[in-house]
Amino acid sequence: MTTRHRTYCRLCEAGCGIVVDIDDNEQVERVRADAEHPVTAGFACNKGLLCGEIHHDPDRVDHPQRGIASGHITASWDDAYDDIAERVNAIIAEHGPDAIAGYIGNPAAFNATAGPALALFIAMFGSTSLFTTGSQDCSNKFAIGELLWGSSQIHLIADVDHTDHIVLFGTNPRVSKGSFLAMPDPIGRLAAIESRGGSVRFVDPRRIEPNVGEVIQIRPDTDVYLIAAMIHEIGQRRGFDPEGAARIADVDALIDFVAQFPAGRVAPIAGISEDEILRLALEFADAPTASAHMSTGVNMGRNGALAYWLMHMLLVLTGNFDRRGGNIASARGTDPAPDSRGTGADSFIESPWGTYRPTVSSHPCALLIDMIRDGAVKALFVAAGNPILSMGGGPELADALASLDLLVTVDMYRNATGELADWVLPATDWFEREDLNTFVQGTQVTPYVQWAGPIVAPIGERRTERQIFADIAERAGAPVMFGNEVDMLAIINDAALNRHGLSVESLRSLPDGIAVLTQIEPGRFLDTMRPQGSLDGAPEMLEPARSRAIQFFAELHDEPAHSLKLITRRTSHTINSALQNVERLKARGAANNPLYIAPIDAQRLGIVDGMPVHVSNRWGAVDSIAHIDDTLRDGVVAMTHGFGNANTTGMRHAQQHPGTNVNALAPVGPGSFDPVSTMSQLTGIPVTVTPA
Repeated sequence: MTTRHRTYCRLCEAGCGIVVDIDDNEQVERVRADAEHPVTAGFACNKGLLCGEIHHDPDRVDHPQRGIASGHITASWDDAYDDIAERVNAIIAEHGPDAIAGYIGNPAAFNATAGPALALFIAMFGSTSLFTTGSQDCSNKFAIGELLWGSSQIHLIADVDHTDHIVLFGTNPRVSKGSFLAMPDPIGRLAAIESRGGSVRFVDPRRIEPNVGEVIQIRPDTDVYLIAAMIHEIGQRRGFDPEGAARIADVDALIDFVAQFPAGRVAPIAGISEDEILRLALEFADAPTASAHMSTGVNMGRNGALAYWLMHMLLVLTGNFDRRGGNIASARGTDPAPDSRGTGADSFIESPWGTYRPTVSSHPCALLIDMIRDGAVKALFVAAGNPILSMGGGPELADALASLDLLVTVDMYRNATGELADWVLPATDWFEREDLNTFVQGTQVTPYVQWAGPIVAPIGERRTERQIFADIAERAGAPVMFGNEVDMLAIINDAALNRHGLSVESLRSLPDGIAVLTQIEPGRFLDTMRPQGSLDGAPEMLEPARSRAIQFFAELHDEPAHSLKLITRRTSHTINSALQNVERLKARGAANNPLYIAPIDAQRLGIVDGMPVHVSNRWGAVDSIAHIDDTLRDGVVAMTHGFGNANTTGMRHAQQHPGTNVNALAPVGPGSFDPVSTMSQLTGIPVTVTPA
C-alpha cells in the first residue's frame, strides 16, 4: 500500500512543498509538487522532484567509513567515536582548542539543527575556529545586517507583489529561485510586475532572462560603482527624499563618497553608457515605488559588503525603504540572532594573516590553507560541505586538507573532500529527520513556518548531525548541550514561535506542519530599529571597504583592453556540488562545465565551439572545453562551479563526468578577501584563455 506524505524540499530557499509517495518497504515511489501547499501552491523545480534518487542512491554513505592508505573501509560507530575522540583530545592537549575547526556547508542552511550542532560542538571544546560556506556566497549580507540592524539575519526584501519598479543585481531567479528573497515561481512573480504596468531591470554581465524585463549587461564586479553613480545622479538631478535623508546621520559623508563616482566616470568602468546609467538612476527615482534585490553575482565580488550597504542607502534616500512597494520587513516565526561583536574598529581582529572582522563568528575560508599550513588548524570537522570544490585553492587546498591530523566529514556522500577524510560519517536526508524552515525566516515574500517530520526510518546506520556531534563530544568528555534526549528544535525556536501563538510541538500536531504568518505592515520597522537620524552615512566598520573600492576603481581604469573576467554560471541542473551524483541531471545537461565565451572574444582569440582551452591566472590553471555563448557580453567568460570529481570514487556518476574545479582559479590567502565580511572573491576574476 502507498502512503502519501506532505513535506518540503530542502535544496534552496524557496522550500517548495512536495508530496512523497512511500510504499510498504519504505521505498520512494513518486515525488511531486504539493498543489495544496498554502504558499508554494504546486510549484517545484526539476531538481527537488528528483530527491528520491538521492535518498536511494547506492553511492550514499550508509555506515561509518574509515580512511586507510588504499581508500575507505566500513567501520562501526563505536570505532569511529573512540578514534575521533582520542585524536581530538590529543590535538587539544598539544596544540590547544582552536586547533579543532569546523566547516558548515550550504545544505546545513536547510537543516535546522546541523549548523548549530557543529558550532556548539567545537565551542564545547573551547574552539573559536569556525568556517562556513557563507564566506563563499553571502557573508557580505550577514556583515551588513550586523552593521545596520544588529543581526546578520535581518534583511528587508523587495516587495515584489506591490512594487512598480525593481532592479535585481547579480541574480538569476529562473535558476536559483531567489536567495534572501524566498518565493515560489519567481519568474511568474516578476512577470506580474510588468503585467500591472511596472518594470523589471536585471543588472548582470550575462543576458540571463529571455522573457521578463530588461538586462543591463555591465562588466563583472562593477555593481558597487553603478549603485554609487545612481545615488549621486539622483541627488544631483532629482534630489533625495527629505525624510529618507534625515534618517542618515552624516549624510554629507555619504554624498561626498558617491560624488567620486558620477555616471560619466563610471560608464567606461562598468562597460555601459553614461545615458544608460542615468536612465537606471532616474527610473528608480521617478517610479511611484521602487525596490531592489542583490544576490551572489555581486556578493562574490570584491566589493560585496559595500555594494549591499549602498543598495540600502539608495532605497532610504529615495524613500523606498520600509515602504509598501519598496523594500519591506517580512514577518518571521523565529528570532534573529543578535550580533555580539559590535561594528566599530574593535570588532576587527589582528591575526598572523591580516586584519579582518569575523562575520557570524566565522573566519575567512580564503585563509584556511594558510591556517592549516601554519599549524593553527590541525583537525577539521565538515558538516554538509565540500570545501575542496566550494572554496578557492584547488590543488593547494587538497594538499592542506590531506596534511591535517584529523579530517572528519559528516555527509550523505563520500564527496571530493570526503575522499581525503580519516572518517566519513553517514548523515540522514530530509526524508529521515525532522526540520523547521528557520533559515528563510524574515526573507519570505509570503511568510510562513513549516515543520516537517521524518517520513521513513534512516537507511543503514545514517544518523542526524546533531546526534553524531553530541555522541563524539560525550565520548571525548566534553560538555554536551544538546544530547539526543533533548528537544533541540524546540529549545532553539520555541521562544520566538510563542509570540505567534505557536511552538514546535503545536506545529508537529498540525496535519501539514504549516502556519502562515500575518505579514508586517510597512512603515514601522525603521522607527523601531533606527530612530530618526541614526543610520550612519560613514560607518567606521566600512572604512576598509571604501578604501578598497577606490583602489579597485583605479585598477579597473588601468586594465589593458580585451581583459577577460571569469564569472560563475548557474544552471537548472546543478546546485553547487550537491547534485553531482544524480544521473538524470547529468544526462539533462550537467555532464560537464564548459568555459562559456562571448563570440567576439572567441573570434579574437581564435577559439571555436568545442575547442579545448586552457584557462589560467596567478592563482591557478584549469583545462576546459569552449562553448560560444551569445548571452555573454564581451570581456566575460563563465563556468559553473561544483565540478571537479575526477578523484571522487565515492560518487560514480560524478566521477564519470567530473568536469573542472573552476575555483582553482579563485584568489586565496592574505589580502584576497573582503576584511569587512570575510567574503572570498569567486566572480570577476581576471583570467587568460588560450587554445589548449
